[in-house]
Amino acid sequence: MALVGWLAACGGPVEETREVATTESALNCASLSREVHHRIRPANGDSLYTLNANEAANAATTWGYTDNRGVAFRAAAATGTGLSPVYRIYSPSRTEHFWTIDEAERNDLMQNGGYTTDENVGFYASKTPAACLVPVYRFSNTALRKHRFAITEAQRNELTAAGWVSQGIKFYAAPESTPPVDTKFTFAVIPDTQNEVLTTPATRLSHRLQWLVDNRSALDLRFVLHTGDVVNWDTPDHIQYVRASVSTEILDAAGIPYVYAIGNHDTAAVCPGGSACPGNVNANLRDTSTFNAHIPLTRFTALAGVYEAGKIDNSYHTFSEGGLEWLVLNLELWARTGAVDWAKTVLAQHPRHNVIINTHSHLTGGGTIEPRNGGYGNNSPQYVFDQLIKQYANVRFVFSGHTGNAAYLASTGVHGNTIHQILTAYHENTSNLTRLVEVDTAANTFSTRVYSPMTNAEKQDGSKFTISNVSWVR
Repeated sequence: MALVGWLAACGGPVEETREVATTESALNCASLSREVHHRIRPANGDSLYTLNANEAANAATTWGYTDNRGVAFRAAAATGTGLSPVYRIYSPSRTEHFWTIDEAERNDLMQNGGYTTDENVGFYASKTPAACLVPVYRFSNTALRKHRFAITEAQRNELTAAGWVSQGIKFYAAPESTPPVDTKFTFAVIPDTQNEVLTTPATRLSHRLQWLVDNRSALDLRFVLHTGDVVNWDTPDHIQYVRASVSTEILDAAGIPYVYAIGNHDTAAVCPGGSACPGNVNANLRDTSTFNAHIPLTRFTALAGVYEAGKIDNSYHTFSEGGLEWLVLNLELWARTGAVDWAKTVLAQHPRHNVIINTHSHLTGGGTIEPRNGGYGNNSPQYVFDQLIKQYANVRFVFSGHTGNAAYLASTGVHGNTIHQILTAYHENTSNLTRLVEVDTAANTFSTRVYSPMTNAEKQDGSKFTISNVSWVR
């Protein structure tokens, strides 16, 4: 007697979702937060494991699953990094529900084992162990022709004593009791530092990064972005890149993940004094070999993929904080169509990540989207917004620098999502301004301010604000 009839009325098991192939390996433990309720039907010993409390209750009153074993473990309701579907099938001849993470086992049982009813995906769990997970053992009872899961040693001993036989670990899930999720964290956005690396040492840049490290716990700092123009121009001894690299070792030593966008001053297009370098200016703009040699890909610890080998220019980085998944898309200045098309594939492959786009030029100083390509770029920021940014429902932030001081623009994407676009530039010569963004995934808010660690002062120019009712991707 299958419970398929309850699926529509109660929400039932999670609908089957095609897994998205990703290159990340980190598991977001907080995503396995849904309680898996366990009910047993005493008449035949069949077990029901379900994320849906209503289904469990209705199964008790209607189908006789009256033995309430509470919460067996915790799993995820949707796929994510490191998670796989646990399939739910039913055998009318055995009157048994069955769960397996092994797709081949599911297919074999449905073709040859009498489990003719496919009830799609019950929940999502991990095939591999993690520090936050516990092994889930499956036991078989030949006399009853039933199976049951056990997590604790006491549960396993109880089943063994009752004649059940262990079939080993079948998947990994979160224990019944999980620690509360820290829903608040901060990431920092560093604006143009080109004037901070003109002398040795790069005092203001180093001071800022050291301040971030020293206040890591107080801020709950989890990631650092730089919106480009890390240096002002190149010289034969590459000294400005050396200074930037040495300062950045502060973040490396602390293990704080970061990413640097490429500004026009970080390319071969800008020569000493700020003049245009000889040659094809567009080709020079794409020559970032000096930058990538001094701050190579190996230093970006959250890196998950790049458009061009050996170049940070177009790259994506992932991390898990606040109980949610995040993706930072680093996009080149006045991007080429090929880079935009590559970025589309990245966002399409990560629909459950909250996307932060980091690029050098996006907003103007007046808070509108820049309609031009700088005269020597490829596509304008407006083109990038129309073709890429507004097309994906999971884009939440766009950070940029390049011009002006500070600006904010909220735009609506084609899927109704609000895209928060924030400019920070300033180009000041006496401070080391840093934008701090505090995210609260439980309160659905973010707050931001621009602060100078060197002068211990906040900007009072409208750059400090809080946004409520943010719809995070969960």
